[in-house]
Amino acid sequence: MIITGCKEEKVEPLPNSGSAIPLPVTDLKVANLHGGAKITYTVPPDPNLLYVEAVWKHKGINRNAKSSYYANTLTLQGFGDTSECEVKVYSVSKSEKRSDPLTVTVNPLSAPVQEVYRSLTVKPDFGGINVGFINDTRGDVVITVLTQDSTGKLAPADAFYTNLARDSFSVRGFDASPRVFGVFVKDRWDNLSDTLYSTQTPFFELLLDKSRFREVNPYPGDVNAQIYSGNYPMRNLWDSKTNTIYVTAQGLGLPQSFTVDLGVTAKLSRMKYFQRMSAAFYFTSGTPEIFDIYGSNDPAPDGSWDSWTLLQHCVSKKPSGLPLGTVSNDDVAYAQAGEDFSFPLGAEPYRYLRFKVLKSYGNATNITFSELTFWGAY
Repeated sequence: MIITGCKEEKVEPLPNSGSAIPLPVTDLKVANLHGGAKITYTVPPDPNLLYVEAVWKHKGINRNAKSSYYANTLTLQGFGDTSECEVKVYSVSKSEKRSDPLTVTVNPLSAPVQEVYRSLTVKPDFGGINVGFINDTRGDVVITVLTQDSTGKLAPADAFYTNLARDSFSVRGFDASPRVFGVFVKDRWDNLSDTLYSTQTPFFELLLDKSRFREVNPYPGDVNAQIYSGNYPMRNLWDSKTNTIYVTAQGLGLPQSFTVDLGVTAKLSRMKYFQRMSAAFYFTSGTPEIFDIYGSNDPAPDGSWDSWTLLQHCVSKKPSGLPLGTVSNDDVAYAQAGEDFSFPLGAEPYRYLRFKVLKSYGNATNITFSELTFWGAY
């Protein structure tokens, strides 16, 4: 019965229910966009129509865009310049037969790569440079930084992927001596901007010696000693291991503060913050999301905040923006690499740092994370 009940199935075109060649769309209108165009039209009353397709050639490459029978808009993307371009629009039937083409001309506005390039700013930063940009079109772009390698040739030093409207990023790891940097912008269609060249001298910074760090304990108002168990002390935050963690006692609520003695008075440049290296804690549970960092050289004995200066308000960013409890591969890679926070260039040197955790990702009553690393000068 099983043998006789089976038969070979063939994948065939959808059955025609109208004319063999579909009716063309009508009333085409073009709205030019940055790096593209939007074509609107009226869909013909043809039951044989499956989709509408736009076909064009850009820089010698054939490109196309499709839209289903249920829509009346085609969005064309990937134009790297403002050159006039001829586009053919077809109706396509369920048997993949095309109508006669309708031809329209599009005049794309300046591409996102060019818009971002014109906004680029480059300035020295601790151990490297800081690149600022404006991306009003919210295009998906990659900003690549070049600098001289060991042979003196320009080579990629870092790449920053973004569709944010405005942001900046730093590229570090260089000595405090003049060097040439180049910055250019690229998109997923391989459109490239020019390269912005400049000579910059990074500010001096060094990795702070974690063997000097100590917890300030007890300190009134802090939770330093209130830990989940003896396996999770605060000193785990500077043991240079991301597989050890600091976990405060449950039920304490937020905000929570704790204080670290750096062992030296340092002008801080940046900090790398590592979440708890576990799939169950990435961007959830007691993982800190919003926290403030204060500095002092003479902490008030009573634990009051009068002797502390706010250095940085930190907000951890989940790259994907996915809901609580759901993480992407990019989220995991971002957490495992550590999250960077920069201190203001004009901040004074301090020996003591006090952290105030204002919010955890999962709104837990305790906090947990694995490591803190600092750079600066002293």
